[in-house]
Order: sequence, then C-alpha cells, then structure tokens
Amino acid sequence: MSTGIILCFLGAFSFGVAACLSKVAERQNCKASSIVVSLFGWATVLMLARTLALGKGFQMPLKVFGMAVAFGICSAVAFFAFQTSISIGKVTVAWLVMNLSAGVPALVSIWLYKERLTAVKCLALAVALVALLCLFQGNKAEGLKPKLPGPKGE
Repeated sequence: MSTGIILCFLGAFSFGVAACLSKVAERQNCKASSIVVSLFGWATVLMLARTLALGKGFQMPLKVFGMAVAFGICSAVAFFAFQTSISIGKVTVAWLVMNLSAGVPALVSIWLYKERLTAVKCLALAVALVALLCLFQGNKAEGLKPKLPGPKGE
C-alpha cells in the first residue's frame, strides 16, 4: 500500500475521532467555539512545527497566504456548523452529510484536472447517496413513531 493511501486512511480516522470527541464535548455542555479554536490552534502549532522541521524555510507568496486564510476560515465555519448541528440533531445525519462534502473536491478534480471517472468511483458516489437517502428515511420513520409513556405515565 502506498504512503499516500495510508495517510488518507490516517486522516479519515483522525477526522472521525475528532467528530466523536465533538459529540462527547457537546454532551458535556462544552462551548463549541472554544473547541474549534483549540482544534485549529493545535493543528496550526503542529503543522508549523512540521514545516520548520523540514528545514526548507518558510516562504509563502502573498496569494497563497490569502488562500490559506480564506480556506482556514471556511474550515472553521464548517466544523463549527457541524458541532452546532450535532447539538440540535443526530450525529449520524450530520456526519454523513459532512462526509458527502468530500464529493465536491472529487467532482471538481474530475472536471478541472480531467481525472478519469471510473466505474468504481461512480459506484462509490452512488452508494454514498443511497446511504444518505436511507439515513434520512430512517430519521423520518423515527420521527413518526409514537412516544410510549414512561414508567410513571409521563
């Protein structure tokens, strides 16, 4: 297995753990904004340490700096929105929808860089969409179930 694939799986696993910890924090009544700031702060420190450890210097054109700031803001908004959504609803729906956002760069990459669209890639996108539809149908069915009274007739 190539290093790139291993790093992709490591990234997906780490991102999943971060989402699980977000739900734990939400149940402990932690402030979502504090968690997002801490998450991105530590990510910044670790990536800066990695960059400096490479010893290639820290040169960045102004255009790249502007893009990094804009993308960082988008990431913070996305993660904050995710944390807010899990405090309102179920984590499964929020997590699946957030993961489906990975389809956006995949489609842009196919369009912009002319990557081949194979049958396996089409099948993966179709399965993700079917999973999303099943999840929404499940939530809809859960919402229609009558609530049974509690032990004290509540």
